[in-house]
Amino acid sequence: MFPLRPESLLTRATEPLSTDLSNETVLMSIESGSYYGLEGTAQRIWVLLEAPQTLLDLSIQLANVYEVSPEQCAEDILPFIEEMIGEGLLKAED
Repeated sequence: MFPLRPESLLTRATEPLSTDLSNETVLMSIESGSYYGLEGTAQRIWVLLEAPQTLLDLSIQLANVYEVSPEQCAEDILPFIEEMIGEGLLKAED
């Protein structure tokens, strides 16, 4: 995986199935047999990535919600985004 930059385009992978429960989004990977529960900010990120967008655009939207700078937000969410990419749930294009 290449280092993510603000201009990196993030998209949901097509493989995981997802469903929304009351306060959680559950993802199921048929390929790996794994499931994931997303709550709070993780759930919000998944919802926002229903439409592909750059890391910068995602950071700006979340920064407005959490009242932090887009730069701080990007730094805070980067480990989660990288984990999701590693699990095959998100894709990034340079």
